[in-house]
Amino acid sequence: MSGSDPGARWLVTGAGGQLGRSLLAIAGDEGIEAVGRTRRELDVSDAAAVRAALDRVQPGVVLNAAAYTKVDLCEQETEAAQLANAHGPAVLAEACRGRGRPLLVHVSTEYVFSGETWRPIPEDAEAAPLSAYGRSKLAGEEAVRKSGAEHLIARTQWLFGPGPNFVRTILGAAGRGQALRVVEDQVGRPTCSPALARGIVAAVRGGLRGTLHLACEGVCSWYDFAREIIREGAARGLTQTVEIAPISTEEMPRPAARPAYAVLGLERARAAGVRLPHWRDALAAYLDEELRAKGG
Repeated sequence: MSGSDPGARWLVTGAGGQLGRSLLAIAGDEGIEAVGRTRRELDVSDAAAVRAALDRVQPGVVLNAAAYTKVDLCEQETEAAQLANAHGPAVLAEACRGRGRPLLVHVSTEYVFSGETWRPIPEDAEAAPLSAYGRSKLAGEEAVRKSGAEHLIARTQWLFGPGPNFVRTILGAAGRGQALRVVEDQVGRPTCSPALARGIVAAVRGGLRGTLHLACEGVCSWYDFAREIIREGAARGLTQTVEIAPISTEEMPRPAARPAYAVLGLERARAAGVRLPHWRDALAAYLDEELRAKGG
């Protein structure tokens, strides 16, 4: 089928987000004709609009990068979260199953897990989300699986790329001379969106289906990540060095509970030859690009 062809036409939903923008940026290098649709251009929960988009674009692959990702707001705006993160994927999957049968690549998250095991989490681990966001994303996964559409569910975590993200937040705060307090008892894999985009292309090209964990190599806490951002950012003149203090999750209460050890296990991807760079290397490359964008 055309979705197995790495040169197939891709429809990218959520094209204004970090992953969507990154996939569109690397598509030409990967031999892909990518057509992006932002949330304003295509509401994935609108069945008629989705059918029309598939008829117009006729993709071999649909990458669903559309999501409601404001984790804390999801606790209040549960209907909006369900609409975007659960109903939207169900609509896409049903449309893909019936209109040319393109491969649906649906992006999910480590928030579907409780993060209480303190070892890397394999794809077949039992899901136990702690938050409204995690529950909505799990519902989206289940809808895709049950649809009968050919699919790849790619779970990732701690994404940074074009647009607002943790790296830019830390750089901005440090640039203002603001002392930082960052949680050190939540652990994961910081993942750069261009690297994730290339990993998804490689997974599709390799014929991987079902559920797959894709994230950068290496593990750290948010505190470790922030320290490296400041160190590497200051070395490039992107920010200044400031004090940074490690704190516990209890010292920074948030509306949505976070998984403590949300480290995705990568054995399936590695066995298939799909390996993203170490997060430190990905961060360095990202900051180099930030420096170039500033004319440095």
